[in-house]
Amino acid sequence: AHIVGDLAPNTRRNYRERYEYNVKPLIGGMQLADVKPMHCKMVFNQMEASYAGSTIRQTYIAMGTMFRATVMNDMIQKHPMDGVRFTKPVRAVDDIKCLTTDEQQKFMEAAKRSHNYAQYALILETGLRTGEVIGLTWDAIDWKARTLTVNKTLEFRHKQKVWRAGPPKTQQSYRTIPLTSHAYDILKQLYSQVSERKESELLNSTLEYMDRRTGETASLCMRDLVFINWRTGEPAKNSSYDTHLYKLCDEAGIQRFCMHALRHTYATRAIESGMQPKVLQK
Repeated sequence: AHIVGDLAPNTRRNYRERYEYNVKPLIGGMQLADVKPMHCKMVFNQMEASYAGSTIRQTYIAMGTMFRATVMNDMIQKHPMDGVRFTKPVRAVDDIKCLTTDEQQKFMEAAKRSHNYAQYALILETGLRTGEVIGLTWDAIDWKARTLTVNKTLEFRHKQKVWRAGPPKTQQSYRTIPLTSHAYDILKQLYSQVSERKESELLNSTLEYMDRRTGETASLCMRDLVFINWRTGEPAKNSSYDTHLYKLCDEAGIQRFCMHALRHTYATRAIESGMQPKVLQK
């Protein structure tokens, strides 16, 4: 706990959640001096069954950084991560699906008959991540400037059965995106239908989170969310998008893909259209 306290507020909160959720059953109750390489290895072995390689890599780095700080401050004599290696490969870029123009057209034709058409179409026009779409609120849209600002995310934690707001994935993920005409029209139509949509009691909630840029507490008002499940009146859970998307792929007669493939498809179309890579990166 003393080591975690030395980290930046955002890193501290994210690590503490991950630590309590995943690592605590293994080393959370141990004395710092009693932690050995085998205990650290057990942490990664346990995570390997259900976490992506990139997530385990982040945990590996965080633990290594903190134990290195304890050695530097003479709290322990030997770094318990010495000799511990991370082996699960991070998924290669080539493994991530990207739709061809033909697949994209077939998918969007099928999507037009679904209640999630606007979400899928918006990602293909803006490159938003799923959590950014779910957490998008009306105040993030500048109608006059025709821009969309990404400054928060929202996800449903299934094991805890709670909604959690948070900052974008990285510092660079804070960004303002110029809206294409199609993206602008999608949002305008949704905004005109707000008074007609079904809304649950859950939308009375306001969620707090730590702003990565300032280190201060920010809030997300659920009532202001752009996208609400038409049937329940609640935000659509992360996993439900993929489940629904698979059905659309089957209807369209194309190979199944995940939501993140839409973001990569957006990037591919942008490059094909002549956008400079540095501009796209921004």
